[in-house]
Amino acid sequence: MAIWKHRGKWRVEIWKHGRRVLSRTFRTKLAAVKTEEEAKEDLEVTNTDFIKLCSSRLKELEKRRTPRWFYENHLLIKKLIPLWGRTKEITREDVEEFLNMMTSAHNANAHLRMIRALFQHGVDRGWLRINPAGKITPYPIQKKKKYIPPVEDIKKVLEAAEPEDRLYLLVMIHTLGRMSAVNNLKWEDIREDYLTLYTRKSRHSNVKEIKIPLNRVLKEALEQIPRQGEYVFINPKTGMPYDYRKKLLIGLCKKAKCKRFTFHALRHWGASKLDSARVPITTIQALLGHERATTTDIYLQSLRGSSQKAMRKLEDLK
Repeated sequence: MAIWKHRGKWRVEIWKHGRRVLSRTFRTKLAAVKTEEEAKEDLEVTNTDFIKLCSSRLKELEKRRTPRWFYENHLLIKKLIPLWGRTKEITREDVEEFLNMMTSAHNANAHLRMIRALFQHGVDRGWLRINPAGKITPYPIQKKKKYIPPVEDIKKVLEAAEPEDRLYLLVMIHTLGRMSAVNNLKWEDIREDYLTLYTRKSRHSNVKEIKIPLNRVLKEALEQIPRQGEYVFINPKTGMPYDYRKKLLIGLCKKAKCKRFTFHALRHWGASKLDSARVPITTIQALLGHERATTTDIYLQSLRGSSQKAMRKLEDLK
């Protein structure tokens, strides 16, 4: 810490662990001294190691994960810094107390996953000895039966949709794709007989590609979409690919006067229809992207003909 006079004004600089944490200029020496004393008190109680951990974690997420996963972690860290930024040592009890404030078990488990990954980031780099969230078990959740909409409701939604939204829904249905994968679909990913979706099995895994054969309806839908850039679907408000479109389906279900369902339910509907048509389970797993790294042979088999036949089972929905 240092105070000196520079060009008629008093300057304060405070450093910690080789990093400058404060640099300000004041008209009077008294104001500079007061600021220095207040900064000293703050540094004594501020857990700079936790601040460093949060900053490093966000930098990693920004470079290696999806924008949405980065955004969710950023929101969490904005809550944690005021809560734990002055805590000398963060314990399991601190984490559990925070999780117990959540409104639901599902929400608590989502926060637990992010907090555990945050501290594991520090453990992996040798900054922390233990992960205070490492041994916390997930909150019990009563699993509800997944709602799969009847085909009549899906058709009502398609009829209620604007032309460009209808094409988006058809691509979702006929690729069995996750929303994030379809939102990031590029024209260069589309070939004559198949397209490639890039997705993650989980938020923590690496990106992998899934080849989806083009059935007749999917080909026709793609041919009707105007090319406005490198991405197939562009948000007109931002000029960028869509990030999240949950509200689209909520609004369309309301407009069509049918029970609300999600984009993920469309994946379940497509998978159940293929299963009812006796499509091999291995082919369905390959199309959904659920197979493990050890099942590369499933990918190869699915692209030799069985998946082309499978996707034709969906052609009655258009």
